Amino acid sequence: PVVNYMFMRSGYSIYNFAHHLPAKERTGCCVTSAHFEERDRILYDKGKRLTYLHYIGISPKIPAAACAGENITFPYRDLFLHYRYLHEPEKRPVFTTPPKPYNYKPPTSFWQKVLRKLKL
Repeated sequence: PVVNYMFMRSGYSIYNFAHHLPAKERTGCCVTSAHFEERDRILYDKGKRLTYLHYIGISPKIPAAACAGENITFPYRDLFLHYRYLHEPEKRPVFTTPPKPYNYKPPTSFWQKVLRKLKL
């Protein structure tokens, strides 16, 4: 985010695929869209190849944790890991624990709820 902000403030011209593609060639790009189809490690939206995949809505800590070996599932995780470790596959994490979803929140106990209500 800081680099994006600095680049926007720099005054340099930025090419935005979303604004320059013809309407019939535009696709979705949000990683939380579950309707993309994966074929041969490429994502498609209604038969059209995605130009890029935007990880908006997922904290950068989630892919970082997966890269560090924590078994966290997030949309298109295997595809992300494939390209992340494309040139160094030996560094790709091997998961040995059961996966947990990226948006998992452990249930709060009764006492935690009471303390939260009392603002302690």
